[in-house]
Amino acid sequence: MQVKLLPIIGISLLLVPAISLADTFNPNILISDARFIDVATLGGGAEGIQKFLEAHGSVLANTSPDFLLKLREPGDVNLKSRLPDPRPNLGRLRTAAELIYEAAISAGINPQVVLVTLQKEQSLVDGKFFTNTSLQRALDRSLGFGCPDDGGCGELFLGFYHQLFGNFDSAGDRYIGMAASLARSFYFEVGGVRVGRGPILSGRTARVGDVVTLDNTQGPPNNAPAQQIVSLSNYATAALYRYTPHVYNGNYNFSRFFTAWFKYANGTLLRVPGEKIYVIDNGLKRQISRLVISQRGLDLAGLVPVSTTELSEYPAGDVMPPVEGTLLTNSASQMFLIEDSSRKAISSFVAVQRKLNPAAAIIVPDDEIASYRDGGRALPAEGTLVKSRDNPAVFIITNNEKRLLSAFVFKQRGLKFSSVLSAEPGELDGYPQGRLMTPFDGTLVKSSGGPAVYHIGNGKLEPLTLFVFNQRKFSFRNVVTVPASELAEWEIAKPMAPETGVLVKANSSPAVYYVESGVKRPLSYDVFIANRFSFKNVLVGPDAEIDLIEIGDPLALPERALVKIKSNAAVYYIVDGVLRPLTLKAFNNRLLRFEDVVTISDIELAKYQVGAVVEN
Repeated sequence: MQVKLLPIIGISLLLVPAISLADTFNPNILISDARFIDVATLGGGAEGIQKFLEAHGSVLANTSPDFLLKLREPGDVNLKSRLPDPRPNLGRLRTAAELIYEAAISAGINPQVVLVTLQKEQSLVDGKFFTNTSLQRALDRSLGFGCPDDGGCGELFLGFYHQLFGNFDSAGDRYIGMAASLARSFYFEVGGVRVGRGPILSGRTARVGDVVTLDNTQGPPNNAPAQQIVSLSNYATAALYRYTPHVYNGNYNFSRFFTAWFKYANGTLLRVPGEKIYVIDNGLKRQISRLVISQRGLDLAGLVPVSTTELSEYPAGDVMPPVEGTLLTNSASQMFLIEDSSRKAISSFVAVQRKLNPAAAIIVPDDEIASYRDGGRALPAEGTLVKSRDNPAVFIITNNEKRLLSAFVFKQRGLKFSSVLSAEPGELDGYPQGRLMTPFDGTLVKSSGGPAVYHIGNGKLEPLTLFVFNQRKFSFRNVVTVPASELAEWEIAKPMAPETGVLVKANSSPAVYYVESGVKRPLSYDVFIANRFSFKNVLVGPDAEIDLIEIGDPLALPERALVKIKSNAAVYYIVDGVLRPLTLKAFNNRLLRFEDVVTISDIELAKYQVGAVVEN
């Protein structure tokens, strides 16, 4: 896996000699087993990951709808359910922080491990991307998963979502993503005995306790030897070397970033003598009061004196509030709930619904309460059904907003009127209101006033052409008719495309397209042949319907394809989109076959960069 070299962050302690990572880096233990599987880091939720990304100015902190599309989360609920994805039916696209958190937690590994890997592979935490193309390329290969050293990245795992969760191939076989792969190596057993899984060693998989010889990247800044001997001293180290079989620069960079961002354990108290106290929280320094230190059970006796320089190397986070679920009250008897690391105004109705005791609220000075991040208003718990006593409309609380329920959606979701809470008039007025609640993802709907059929995907209406309706084998008997006024309340997304892997063309045009992640990618004849596609599998549709499918970048020659041109005997191997000329020795060493070599046109060949000759 390719990694980028970034400047080493120097860290020094007050009255203690500066220690460089080169002096402390131990290639035999990259991270402790306990920290590798510590799923409670970063606040134990996506919010903490989002704050970390924002503090580092990461492109992944972007939560705009346009950016979320770049993460390539599929709209196919069934596919996500089978991966498995813990929230396949959320009804909206998730942020990068949410996807990172859910992939890590479902696999049982520390989200910090994912963040560090995103940095070492594609610089996605603090890197800058000046074009959409470079950003999309980095997102598609974000974790280097499915990107072996001896070849390019496999298309099956291209996409931020698929790097994390995996994907299915055209035969329906499931392949796990980065998080589950690391977990599998960490817990790997042989004959019922846990041994861990490292890189390949003399024809077998290395285990914990094995000594392995690994290749290094040579040259500046580390000037490492060509090879290095490493002892796989714990399960986490074995798993990381399985994932990236190099010391320099791969796992050295992993250790470097992890140490720089997460050097002090969560809860460590730091202070420049005579100044404010800070607590380390997943690589951030957060101001903390003595009240909160006591309430959180932190040890003032363990406070670490640091220099101004060292403290300045940590990005600043929000002021540390009391623990989640704490009730506070100010001098005006206003009540607040600490939730999502912020203060939220809370009414007695909501407090009772959440089974909180207003009498237990802690009296805190007004200025201290005001220093905590404002989280708006606390709503009833997720999924609560609620109405006002003076209005029959029923709402469901979801994603910190109230959404009106139609009769159809109420029934489809199996809800019961006996579960609806009645609030005093005015209570619901201050709740943020979202769109009318949609049916479940995967539902087919149409308006009572028109023939157009829609598919509900990620909580939005995806228009369906007859061509796509038939390609996906939908049935009209499953289409639900809803009032036109109801359908008009739902957000309309892009038209639903055929399934990934389908070949399509329009009636009046010879152009063939490959459908992938909701877009159609143009195919040249050479690429069509090199992919071993068959014209009998091309689906033909009306021009207008094929035109509705968003067009993407042309499909390139497949990775690891063997190609040549008619006028030259040279054979090229496609590696990460680059043509690598092969010597006969290299061809034979890879057990390649001449019958697999595809002859392409000079025009097609000219589209690609020619790299160095593969000699061995």
